[in-house]
Amino acid sequence: MKWLALFSLVAATILQQPAPLVRTRSGYVRGRVSRDGRLVEYLGIPYGTVSDENRFKAPLPPPAWDGVFEAVNTNTRCPQTIMGAVIIGNPDCLKLNVYTPTRTRGKLLPVMVYIHGGCFFEGTGSAFLYGADYFVEHGVVFVGINYRLNVEGFLCLGTEDAPGNAGLKDQVAALRWIKDNIEAFGGNPDSVTLFGESAGAVSSSFLVLSQAARGLFHRVILQSGSTLAPWALQHDPIRTASALVKEFGYNTKDPYEIYDILRNKTVNELIKVKAAENQNYVSSDTLFVPCIEKNLPEVEAIVTEYPTSIIESGNYTKVPMIIGFNDNEGIYFVAKDYGNSLKSIDPKENLHLDLEFPTELDRNSTVDIIKNHYFPPEKDELILNMVDLYSDLHFKFPSVIESDLYAKTTDKPIYFYLFKYGGYRNMAKIIVGYGATGGASHADELFYLFKPHSIPFPHQLERRMIKRMVTLWTNFAKYGDPTPTTSPLLPFRWQPGRASNPSALVIDGQLSTGRLWDYATVDLWNQTYSKYRRKLYGFQ
Repeated sequence: MKWLALFSLVAATILQQPAPLVRTRSGYVRGRVSRDGRLVEYLGIPYGTVSDENRFKAPLPPPAWDGVFEAVNTNTRCPQTIMGAVIIGNPDCLKLNVYTPTRTRGKLLPVMVYIHGGCFFEGTGSAFLYGADYFVEHGVVFVGINYRLNVEGFLCLGTEDAPGNAGLKDQVAALRWIKDNIEAFGGNPDSVTLFGESAGAVSSSFLVLSQAARGLFHRVILQSGSTLAPWALQHDPIRTASALVKEFGYNTKDPYEIYDILRNKTVNELIKVKAAENQNYVSSDTLFVPCIEKNLPEVEAIVTEYPTSIIESGNYTKVPMIIGFNDNEGIYFVAKDYGNSLKSIDPKENLHLDLEFPTELDRNSTVDIIKNHYFPPEKDELILNMVDLYSDLHFKFPSVIESDLYAKTTDKPIYFYLFKYGGYRNMAKIIVGYGATGGASHADELFYLFKPHSIPFPHQLERRMIKRMVTLWTNFAKYGDPTPTTSPLLPFRWQPGRASNPSALVIDGQLSTGRLWDYATVDLWNQTYSKYRRKLYGFQ
Protein backbone atom coordinates (compact mmCIF):
# COMPACT_ATOMS: atom_id res chain seq x y z
CA MET A 1 0.00 0.00 0.00
CA LYS A 2 2.90 2.37 0.77
CA TRP A 3 4.37 1.75 -2.70
CA LEU A 4 0.96 2.30 -4.27
CA ALA A 5 0.54 5.59 -2.41
CA LEU A 6 4.04 6.70 -3.48
CA PHE A 7 3.34 5.74 -7.11
CA SER A 8 0.05 7.68 -7.04
CA LEU A 9 1.84 10.76 -5.68
CA VAL A 10 4.53 10.60 -8.38
CA ALA A 11 1.94 10.00 -11.10
CA ALA A 12 -0.08 13.00 -9.93
CA THR A 13 2.96 15.27 -10.30
CA ILE A 14 3.83 13.95 -13.78
CA LEU A 15 0.31 13.56 -15.16
CA GLN A 16 -1.31 16.82 -14.17
CA GLN A 17 -5.00 16.75 -13.39
CA PRO A 18 -7.34 18.17 -16.05
CA ALA A 19 -9.20 21.37 -15.20
CA PRO A 20 -12.93 21.96 -15.61
CA LEU A 21 -14.20 22.78 -19.09
CA VAL A 22 -14.54 26.45 -19.96
CA ARG A 23 -16.79 27.65 -22.77
CA THR A 24 -15.29 30.39 -24.94
CA ARG A 25 -16.79 31.95 -28.04
CA SER A 26 -14.66 29.63 -30.17
CA GLY A 27 -15.59 26.45 -28.32
CA TYR A 28 -14.89 24.48 -25.17
CA VAL A 29 -11.42 24.66 -23.59
CA ARG A 30 -9.88 22.28 -21.07
CA GLY A 31 -6.75 23.19 -19.15
CA ARG A 32 -4.97 21.48 -16.30
CA VAL A 33 -4.20 21.94 -12.62
CA SER A 34 -0.63 23.01 -11.86
CA ARG A 35 1.74 20.49 -10.34
CA ASP A 36 1.45 22.07 -6.88
CA GLY A 37 -2.34 22.26 -7.14
CA ARG A 38 -2.48 26.01 -6.49
CA LEU A 39 -3.61 27.27 -9.88
CA VAL A 40 -5.33 26.22 -13.07
CA GLU A 41 -3.52 26.69 -16.38
CA TYR A 42 -5.14 27.14 -19.79
CA LEU A 43 -2.21 27.25 -22.20
CA GLY A 44 -1.95 28.10 -25.89
CA ILE A 45 -5.51 29.29 -26.54
CA PRO A 46 -5.81 30.88 -30.02
CA TYR A 47 -6.96 34.51 -29.98
CA GLY A 48 -6.31 35.35 -33.64
CA THR A 49 -5.34 33.88 -37.00
CA VAL A 50 -2.54 34.69 -39.45
CA SER A 51 -2.37 33.38 -43.01
CA ASP A 52 -0.45 34.28 -46.16
CA GLU A 53 -3.15 36.83 -46.94
CA ASN A 54 -2.68 38.84 -43.73
CA ARG A 55 0.91 37.96 -42.96
CA PHE A 56 1.93 41.59 -42.27
CA LYS A 57 -1.54 42.85 -41.36
CA ALA A 58 -3.91 42.75 -38.41
CA PRO A 59 -4.91 39.24 -37.32
CA LEU A 60 -8.15 37.61 -38.40
CA PRO A 61 -10.57 36.21 -35.79
CA PRO A 62 -9.48 33.04 -33.98
CA PRO A 63 -10.58 29.65 -35.33
CA ALA A 64 -13.66 27.93 -33.96
CA TRP A 65 -13.69 24.22 -33.13
CA ASP A 66 -16.01 21.37 -32.34
CA GLY A 67 -15.34 19.21 -29.33
CA VAL A 68 -12.80 20.29 -26.70
CA PHE A 69 -9.60 22.27 -27.22
CA GLU A 70 -6.89 20.81 -24.98
CA ALA A 71 -5.12 23.93 -23.69
CA VAL A 72 -1.88 22.32 -22.49
CA ASN A 73 0.78 23.63 -24.93
CA THR A 74 3.40 24.88 -22.51
CA ASN A 75 5.75 27.03 -24.59
CA THR A 76 4.23 28.67 -27.66
CA ARG A 77 6.63 31.17 -29.22
CA CYS A 78 6.53 33.37 -32.26
CA PRO A 79 9.50 32.78 -34.60
CA GLN A 80 12.78 34.16 -33.23
CA THR A 81 16.40 33.26 -32.61
CA ILE A 82 17.94 31.99 -29.40
CA MET A 83 21.66 32.12 -28.66
CA GLY A 84 21.97 34.45 -31.65
CA ALA A 85 21.57 31.75 -34.30
CA VAL A 86 19.10 28.92 -33.60
CA ILE A 87 15.61 29.68 -34.95
CA ILE A 88 12.69 28.49 -32.86
CA GLY A 89 8.96 29.21 -32.81
CA ASN A 90 5.97 28.75 -35.07
CA PRO A 91 4.18 31.35 -37.23
CA ASP A 92 0.89 30.01 -35.81
CA CYS A 93 1.70 31.74 -32.53
CA LEU A 94 -1.22 34.04 -31.75
CA LYS A 95 -1.95 32.22 -28.52
CA LEU A 96 -2.42 33.30 -24.92
CA ASN A 97 -2.19 31.61 -21.54
CA VAL A 98 -4.73 32.06 -18.75
CA TYR A 99 -3.95 31.25 -15.11
CA THR A 100 -6.60 31.24 -12.40
CA PRO A 101 -6.71 30.29 -8.71
CA THR A 102 -7.78 26.72 -8.06
CA ARG A 103 -10.40 27.90 -5.61
CA THR A 104 -12.45 31.05 -5.93
CA ARG A 105 -15.37 32.33 -3.88
CA GLY A 106 -17.68 32.89 -6.80
CA LYS A 107 -16.90 36.55 -7.44
CA LEU A 108 -15.09 37.70 -10.56
CA LEU A 109 -11.41 38.47 -9.98
CA PRO A 110 -9.28 41.34 -11.31
CA VAL A 111 -7.36 40.48 -14.47
CA MET A 112 -3.69 41.23 -15.14
CA VAL A 113 -2.50 41.04 -18.75
CA TYR A 114 1.26 40.91 -19.31
CA ILE A 115 3.03 41.91 -22.54
CA HIS A 116 6.55 40.51 -22.68
CA GLY A 117 9.68 42.43 -23.65
CA GLY A 118 12.54 41.46 -25.93
CA CYS A 119 13.20 44.47 -28.19
CA PHE A 120 10.31 43.36 -30.42
CA PHE A 121 12.38 40.50 -31.89
CA GLU A 122 12.39 37.87 -29.13
CA GLY A 123 10.47 36.73 -26.06
CA THR A 124 7.45 34.68 -25.08
CA GLY A 125 4.37 35.11 -22.93
CA SER A 126 4.75 31.65 -21.37
CA ALA A 127 5.81 30.46 -17.93
CA PHE A 128 9.27 29.67 -19.34
CA LEU A 129 10.21 33.13 -18.04
CA TYR A 130 6.94 34.58 -16.79
CA GLY A 131 5.42 32.04 -14.44
CA ALA A 132 2.25 33.59 -13.01
CA ASP A 133 2.28 31.65 -9.74
CA TYR A 134 2.87 34.58 -7.38
CA PHE A 135 0.24 36.77 -9.03
CA VAL A 136 -2.44 34.08 -8.93
CA GLU A 137 -1.65 33.34 -5.28
CA HIS A 138 -2.61 36.98 -4.62
CA GLY A 139 -6.10 36.50 -6.06
CA VAL A 140 -6.00 37.68 -9.67
CA VAL A 141 -6.52 36.05 -13.05
CA PHE A 142 -3.31 36.34 -15.07
CA VAL A 143 -3.01 36.34 -18.87
CA GLY A 144 0.26 36.17 -20.81
CA ILE A 145 0.16 36.78 -24.54
CA ASN A 146 2.35 36.15 -27.58
CA TYR A 147 2.45 38.56 -30.52
CA ARG A 148 4.27 38.63 -33.85
CA LEU A 149 7.86 39.85 -33.68
CA ASN A 150 10.55 41.28 -35.92
CA VAL A 151 9.69 41.63 -39.64
CA GLU A 152 6.48 39.61 -39.37
CA GLY A 153 5.21 41.87 -36.60
CA PHE A 154 6.54 45.26 -37.61
CA LEU A 155 7.13 45.54 -41.35
CA CYS A 156 5.76 49.01 -42.02
CA LEU A 157 5.34 49.99 -45.68
CA GLY A 158 2.30 52.27 -45.47
CA THR A 159 0.33 50.03 -47.83
CA GLU A 160 -2.80 47.94 -47.33
CA ASP A 161 -0.75 44.74 -47.44
CA ALA A 162 1.79 45.97 -44.88
CA PRO A 163 0.37 49.02 -43.07
CA GLY A 164 2.56 48.49 -40.00
CA ASN A 165 2.24 47.51 -36.33
CA ALA A 166 0.84 44.02 -36.90
CA GLY A 167 2.36 42.98 -33.57
CA LEU A 168 0.54 45.76 -31.72
CA LYS A 169 -2.66 44.81 -33.55
CA ASP A 170 -2.15 41.28 -32.26
CA GLN A 171 -2.10 42.72 -28.74
CA VAL A 172 -5.36 44.60 -29.38
CA ALA A 173 -6.91 41.36 -30.67
CA ALA A 174 -5.79 39.58 -27.50
CA LEU A 175 -7.37 42.28 -25.32
CA ARG A 176 -10.61 42.00 -27.30
CA TRP A 177 -10.56 38.23 -26.79
CA ILE A 178 -10.06 38.80 -23.07
CA LYS A 179 -12.97 41.23 -22.93
CA ASP A 180 -15.22 38.68 -24.66
CA ASN A 181 -14.08 35.52 -22.85
CA ILE A 182 -12.31 36.14 -19.55
CA GLU A 183 -15.50 36.03 -17.46
CA ALA A 184 -15.78 32.32 -18.26
CA PHE A 185 -12.41 31.86 -16.50
CA GLY A 186 -13.52 33.81 -13.42
CA GLY A 187 -11.99 37.12 -14.50
CA ASN A 188 -13.68 40.51 -14.44
CA PRO A 189 -13.64 42.07 -17.96
CA ASP A 190 -14.30 45.47 -16.35
CA SER A 191 -11.16 45.29 -14.19
CA VAL A 192 -8.19 44.67 -16.50
CA THR A 193 -4.69 45.88 -15.68
CA LEU A 194 -2.32 45.97 -18.65
CA PHE A 195 1.37 45.80 -17.84
CA GLY A 196 4.65 45.15 -19.56
CA GLU A 197 8.41 45.57 -19.31
CA SER A 198 10.79 47.02 -21.91
CA ALA A 199 9.17 46.42 -25.33
CA GLY A 200 6.09 45.33 -23.36
CA ALA A 201 5.98 48.74 -21.66
CA VAL A 202 6.43 50.47 -25.03
CA SER A 203 3.56 48.37 -26.37
CA SER A 204 1.37 49.17 -23.38
CA SER A 205 1.99 52.89 -23.76
CA PHE A 206 1.18 52.74 -27.48
CA LEU A 207 -2.09 51.01 -26.55
CA VAL A 208 -2.82 53.84 -24.09
CA LEU A 209 -2.47 56.24 -27.04
CA SER A 210 -4.48 54.15 -29.50
CA GLN A 211 -8.16 54.56 -30.29
CA ALA A 212 -8.20 50.86 -31.26
CA ALA A 213 -7.62 49.81 -27.63
CA ARG A 214 -10.17 52.12 -26.00
CA GLY A 215 -12.21 50.41 -23.29
CA LEU A 216 -10.08 47.25 -23.22
CA PHE A 217 -8.12 47.97 -20.01
CA HIS A 218 -8.58 50.03 -16.84
CA ARG A 219 -5.10 50.41 -15.30
CA VAL A 220 -1.56 50.34 -16.73
CA ILE A 221 1.93 49.57 -15.39
CA LEU A 222 4.90 50.70 -17.51
CA GLN A 223 8.19 49.08 -16.48
CA SER A 224 11.39 50.36 -18.12
CA GLY A 225 10.00 51.37 -21.48
CA SER A 226 8.66 54.45 -23.29
CA THR A 227 7.32 55.21 -26.76
CA LEU A 228 9.91 58.03 -26.88
CA ALA A 229 12.95 55.75 -26.54
CA PRO A 230 15.28 55.82 -29.57
CA TRP A 231 14.73 52.08 -30.12
CA ALA A 232 10.93 52.16 -29.66
CA LEU A 233 9.94 53.68 -33.01
CA GLN A 234 10.91 53.22 -36.66
CA HIS A 235 11.99 56.69 -37.62
CA ASP A 236 12.16 55.86 -41.35
CA PRO A 237 10.35 52.56 -41.96
CA ILE A 238 10.99 52.50 -45.71
CA ARG A 239 14.70 52.92 -45.04
CA THR A 240 14.56 50.01 -42.57
CA ALA A 241 12.70 47.77 -45.04
CA SER A 242 14.99 48.80 -47.91
CA ALA A 243 18.04 47.82 -45.85
CA LEU A 244 16.45 44.40 -45.30
CA VAL A 245 15.77 43.62 -48.98
CA LYS A 246 19.29 44.78 -49.81
CA GLU A 247 20.48 41.75 -47.81
CA PHE A 248 18.67 39.62 -50.40
CA GLY A 249 20.36 41.44 -53.29
CA TYR A 250 17.71 44.06 -54.12
CA ASN A 251 18.12 47.82 -54.18
CA THR A 252 14.75 49.55 -53.97
CA LYS A 253 12.77 51.95 -51.81
CA ASP A 254 9.47 51.28 -53.55
CA PRO A 255 7.11 49.86 -50.87
CA TYR A 256 5.23 47.67 -53.37
CA GLU A 257 8.45 46.17 -54.72
CA ILE A 258 9.68 45.59 -51.18
CA TYR A 259 6.44 43.81 -50.29
CA ASP A 260 6.65 41.55 -53.37
CA ILE A 261 10.17 40.58 -52.37
CA LEU A 262 9.41 39.90 -48.70
CA ARG A 263 6.11 38.08 -49.13
CA ASN A 264 7.96 35.38 -51.05
CA LYS A 265 10.49 34.85 -48.26
CA THR A 266 9.86 32.39 -45.46
CA VAL A 267 9.87 33.62 -41.89
CA ASN A 268 13.08 31.67 -41.30
CA GLU A 269 14.77 33.42 -44.24
CA LEU A 270 13.80 36.81 -42.81
CA ILE A 271 15.04 35.94 -39.32
CA LYS A 272 18.33 34.51 -40.62
CA VAL A 273 19.08 37.72 -42.53
CA LYS A 274 18.38 39.89 -39.50
CA ALA A 275 20.44 37.62 -37.24
CA ALA A 276 23.35 37.70 -39.73
CA GLU A 277 23.52 41.50 -39.39
CA ASN A 278 24.90 40.92 -35.88
CA GLN A 279 23.20 44.14 -34.84
CA ASN A 280 23.33 45.62 -31.39
CA TYR A 281 20.25 45.64 -29.23
CA VAL A 282 18.81 49.05 -28.34
CA SER A 283 21.64 50.82 -30.18
CA SER A 284 20.70 49.51 -33.64
CA ASP A 285 19.13 51.83 -36.22
CA THR A 286 17.45 49.03 -38.19
CA LEU A 287 15.18 47.29 -35.69
CA PHE A 288 11.68 46.32 -36.79
CA VAL A 289 9.62 48.00 -34.09
CA PRO A 290 6.39 50.09 -33.98
CA CYS A 291 5.86 52.87 -36.51
CA ILE A 292 3.57 55.83 -37.07
CA GLU A 293 1.10 54.55 -39.64
CA LYS A 294 -0.45 56.15 -42.66
CA ASN A 295 -4.17 56.85 -42.54
CA LEU A 296 -5.43 54.17 -44.94
CA PRO A 297 -9.07 53.50 -45.82
CA GLU A 298 -10.46 50.29 -44.32
CA VAL A 299 -7.35 49.83 -42.14
CA GLU A 300 -7.61 50.23 -38.36
CA ALA A 301 -4.38 51.94 -37.26
CA ILE A 302 -2.73 51.90 -33.86
CA VAL A 303 -1.14 55.35 -34.04
CA THR A 304 -0.96 57.89 -36.87
CA GLU A 305 0.68 60.73 -34.91
CA TYR A 306 3.90 61.12 -32.97
CA PRO A 307 3.36 60.02 -29.32
CA THR A 308 4.03 63.44 -27.75
CA SER A 309 1.38 65.02 -30.00
CA ILE A 310 -1.22 62.50 -28.85
CA ILE A 311 -0.38 62.89 -25.16
CA GLU A 312 -0.30 66.69 -25.34
CA SER A 313 -3.74 66.66 -27.01
CA GLY A 314 -5.15 64.59 -24.14
CA ASN A 315 -6.81 62.27 -26.67
CA TYR A 316 -5.75 58.99 -25.09
CA THR A 317 -7.08 56.47 -22.57
CA LYS A 318 -6.77 58.07 -19.15
CA VAL A 319 -6.37 55.43 -16.45
CA PRO A 320 -4.41 55.07 -13.19
CA MET A 321 -0.78 54.24 -13.93
CA ILE A 322 2.43 52.98 -12.36
CA ILE A 323 5.56 54.17 -14.20
CA GLY A 324 9.16 53.45 -13.31
CA PHE A 325 12.55 52.02 -14.15
CA ASN A 326 15.67 50.48 -12.62
CA ASP A 327 18.69 52.46 -11.50
CA ASN A 328 21.26 50.69 -13.72
CA GLU A 329 19.13 49.80 -16.75
CA GLY A 330 22.10 49.94 -19.13
CA ILE A 331 24.06 47.04 -17.63
CA TYR A 332 22.41 44.33 -19.73
CA PHE A 333 22.81 46.17 -23.05
CA VAL A 334 26.31 47.49 -22.45
CA ALA A 335 27.35 43.93 -21.66
CA LYS A 336 25.81 42.75 -24.95
CA ASP A 337 27.44 45.53 -26.97
CA TYR A 338 30.82 45.95 -25.22
CA GLY A 339 31.31 43.10 -22.76
CA ASN A 340 32.79 43.87 -19.34
CA SER A 341 35.45 46.40 -20.18
CA LEU A 342 35.91 49.42 -22.41
CA LYS A 343 39.25 50.88 -23.50
CA SER A 344 38.02 53.85 -25.53
CA ILE A 345 34.76 55.64 -26.25
CA ASP A 346 33.12 57.49 -29.12
CA PRO A 347 29.78 58.99 -28.02
CA LYS A 348 28.98 59.61 -31.69
CA GLU A 349 28.14 55.88 -31.88
CA ASN A 350 25.32 56.48 -29.42
CA LEU A 351 23.50 59.13 -31.46
CA HIS A 352 20.47 57.69 -33.22
CA LEU A 353 18.10 58.39 -36.05
CA ASP A 354 15.72 60.21 -33.73
CA LEU A 355 18.30 63.03 -33.70
CA GLU A 356 18.98 65.15 -36.80
CA PHE A 357 21.80 67.69 -36.93
CA PRO A 358 21.78 70.54 -39.46
CA THR A 359 25.58 70.66 -39.59
CA GLU A 360 28.55 68.53 -38.61
CA LEU A 361 29.50 71.27 -36.18
CA ASP A 362 26.19 70.75 -34.30
CA ARG A 363 26.82 67.01 -34.17
CA ASN A 364 30.37 67.39 -32.89
CA SER A 365 29.32 69.95 -30.31
CA THR A 366 26.66 67.57 -28.99
CA VAL A 367 29.16 64.72 -28.85
CA ASP A 368 31.52 66.89 -26.79
CA ILE A 369 28.74 67.77 -24.34
CA ILE A 370 27.85 64.09 -23.91
CA LYS A 371 31.49 63.14 -23.50
CA ASN A 372 32.13 65.79 -20.85
CA HIS A 373 29.04 64.76 -18.89
CA TYR A 374 29.50 60.98 -18.94
CA PHE A 375 33.25 60.53 -19.46
CA PRO A 376 35.09 63.34 -17.63
CA PRO A 377 38.88 62.91 -17.39
CA GLU A 378 38.80 62.20 -13.68
CA LYS A 379 36.64 59.10 -14.20
CA ASP A 380 38.44 55.99 -15.38
CA GLU A 381 35.67 53.36 -15.20
CA LEU A 382 34.58 53.78 -18.81
CA ILE A 383 32.34 50.72 -18.86
CA LEU A 384 30.25 51.90 -15.90
CA ASN A 385 30.06 55.38 -17.38
CA MET A 386 28.72 53.80 -20.54
CA VAL A 387 26.13 52.02 -18.39
CA ASP A 388 24.98 55.44 -17.17
CA LEU A 389 24.78 56.74 -20.75
CA TYR A 390 22.74 53.75 -21.93
CA SER A 391 20.49 53.95 -18.88
CA ASP A 392 19.72 57.63 -19.37
CA LEU A 393 19.42 57.74 -23.15
CA HIS A 394 17.42 54.57 -23.74
CA PHE A 395 15.28 54.27 -20.62
CA LYS A 396 15.32 57.00 -18.00
CA PHE A 397 15.09 60.19 -20.07
CA PRO A 398 12.39 58.86 -22.47
CA SER A 399 10.35 57.61 -19.52
CA VAL A 400 10.78 60.90 -17.67
CA ILE A 401 9.54 62.97 -20.63
CA GLU A 402 6.64 60.65 -21.36
CA SER A 403 5.52 60.37 -17.74
CA ASP A 404 5.77 64.14 -17.30
CA LEU A 405 3.46 64.62 -20.30
CA TYR A 406 1.01 62.07 -18.90
CA ALA A 407 1.04 63.77 -15.50
CA LYS A 408 0.25 67.13 -17.09
CA THR A 409 -2.69 65.86 -19.14
CA THR A 410 -4.57 63.42 -16.91
CA ASP A 411 -6.54 63.65 -13.68
CA LYS A 412 -5.88 59.99 -12.89
CA PRO A 413 -3.24 59.03 -10.30
CA ILE A 414 0.26 58.13 -11.47
CA TYR A 415 2.58 56.25 -9.12
CA PHE A 416 6.31 56.54 -9.85
CA TYR A 417 9.01 54.09 -8.74
CA LEU A 418 12.77 53.54 -8.91
CA PHE A 419 13.87 49.91 -8.47
CA LYS A 420 17.44 49.58 -7.23
CA TYR A 421 17.43 46.38 -5.20
CA GLY A 422 20.41 44.11 -5.74
CA GLY A 423 19.64 40.61 -4.52
CA TYR A 424 20.11 36.96 -5.38
CA ARG A 425 17.46 37.01 -8.10
CA ASN A 426 18.92 39.88 -10.19
CA MET A 427 19.41 37.37 -12.97
CA ALA A 428 19.82 39.79 -15.89
CA LYS A 429 22.77 41.42 -14.15
CA ILE A 430 24.26 38.12 -13.04
CA ILE A 431 23.96 36.41 -16.43
CA VAL A 432 25.94 39.12 -18.25
CA GLY A 433 28.74 39.08 -15.68
CA TYR A 434 27.91 42.17 -13.61
CA GLY A 435 26.75 40.39 -10.47
CA ALA A 436 29.13 42.37 -8.25
CA THR A 437 27.86 45.73 -9.58
CA GLY A 438 25.38 47.45 -7.29
CA GLY A 439 21.78 48.23 -8.13
CA ALA A 440 19.48 46.66 -10.70
CA SER A 441 19.96 46.09 -14.41
CA HIS A 442 17.26 46.17 -17.05
CA ALA A 443 14.82 43.29 -16.39
CA ASP A 444 16.15 42.50 -12.90
CA GLU A 445 12.85 43.41 -11.22
CA LEU A 446 11.04 40.73 -13.23
CA PHE A 447 12.51 37.94 -11.13
CA TYR A 448 10.85 39.44 -8.05
CA LEU A 449 7.47 39.39 -9.80
CA PHE A 450 7.50 36.12 -11.74
CA LYS A 451 8.40 32.51 -11.04
CA PRO A 452 10.29 31.48 -14.20
CA HIS A 453 9.82 27.76 -14.75
CA SER A 454 13.16 27.61 -16.59
CA ILE A 455 15.17 28.67 -13.52
CA PRO A 456 14.95 26.44 -10.41
CA PHE A 457 15.23 29.13 -7.74
CA PRO A 458 15.15 27.82 -4.14
CA HIS A 459 11.63 28.28 -2.84
CA GLN A 460 12.50 30.73 -0.06
CA LEU A 461 15.10 32.77 -1.96
CA GLU A 462 14.20 36.48 -1.69
CA ARG A 463 10.70 35.59 -0.52
CA ARG A 464 10.17 38.91 1.27
CA MET A 465 11.05 41.07 -1.74
CA ILE A 466 8.89 38.90 -3.99
CA LYS A 467 5.94 39.29 -1.65
CA ARG A 468 6.51 43.05 -1.45
CA MET A 469 6.67 43.54 -5.23
CA VAL A 470 3.76 41.26 -6.07
CA THR A 471 1.62 42.80 -3.33
CA LEU A 472 2.23 46.31 -4.73
CA TRP A 473 1.40 45.24 -8.28
CA THR A 474 -1.69 43.17 -7.39
CA ASN A 475 -3.01 45.82 -4.97
CA PHE A 476 -2.89 48.25 -7.87
CA ALA A 477 -4.80 45.76 -10.04
CA LYS A 478 -7.42 45.25 -7.33
CA TYR A 479 -7.86 48.75 -5.96
CA GLY A 480 -6.12 51.18 -8.33
CA ASP A 481 -3.84 51.96 -5.34
CA PRO A 482 -0.67 49.93 -4.60
CA THR A 483 -0.86 50.67 -0.86
CA PRO A 484 -4.52 51.06 0.16
CA THR A 485 -3.40 50.28 3.73
CA THR A 486 -0.07 50.03 5.54
CA SER A 487 1.51 46.88 6.96
CA PRO A 488 4.94 45.69 8.19
CA LEU A 489 5.65 44.66 4.58
CA LEU A 490 4.52 48.03 3.18
CA PRO A 491 5.06 50.43 6.09
CA PHE A 492 3.84 53.65 4.44
CA ARG A 493 1.44 54.80 1.75
CA TRP A 494 2.81 55.18 -1.77
CA GLN A 495 1.43 58.53 -2.87
CA PRO A 496 0.72 59.47 -6.51
CA GLY A 497 3.29 61.80 -8.03
CA ARG A 498 2.92 65.04 -9.89
CA ALA A 499 4.63 66.61 -12.89
CA SER A 500 8.00 68.39 -12.64
CA ASN A 501 10.20 65.75 -11.00
CA PRO A 502 7.70 63.87 -8.82
CA SER A 503 8.57 61.95 -5.70
CA ALA A 504 9.04 58.25 -6.40
CA LEU A 505 8.93 55.09 -4.33
CA VAL A 506 12.52 53.84 -4.09
CA ILE A 507 12.40 50.05 -3.95
CA ASP A 508 15.52 48.73 -2.23
CA GLY A 509 16.25 46.61 0.83
CA GLN A 510 14.20 49.24 2.64
CA LEU A 511 11.44 51.29 1.03
CA SER A 512 11.92 55.04 0.88
CA THR A 513 10.98 58.00 -1.28
CA GLY A 514 13.22 60.09 -3.48
CA ARG A 515 13.55 61.96 -6.75
CA LEU A 516 12.82 59.98 -9.89
CA TRP A 517 15.58 61.63 -11.95
CA ASP A 518 18.69 63.78 -11.85
CA TYR A 519 18.13 67.39 -12.91
CA ALA A 520 21.48 67.88 -14.70
CA THR A 521 21.13 64.72 -16.77
CA VAL A 522 17.54 65.41 -17.79
CA ASP A 523 18.49 68.97 -18.66
CA LEU A 524 21.31 67.75 -20.92
CA TRP A 525 19.03 65.45 -22.91
CA ASN A 526 16.15 67.92 -22.85
CA GLN A 527 18.32 70.55 -24.51
CA THR A 528 19.65 68.04 -27.02
CA TYR A 529 16.23 66.75 -28.06
CA SER A 530 14.63 70.18 -28.00
CA LYS A 531 17.14 71.30 -30.63
CA TYR A 532 17.67 68.19 -32.69
CA ARG A 533 14.77 65.75 -32.28
CA ARG A 534 13.83 64.44 -35.69
CA LYS A 535 10.91 66.44 -37.11
CA LEU A 536 9.54 63.94 -39.64
CA TYR A 537 8.54 60.38 -38.78
CA GLY A 538 6.94 57.62 -40.78
CA PHE A 539 5.51 58.56 -44.16
CA GLN A 540 5.59 62.10 -45.49
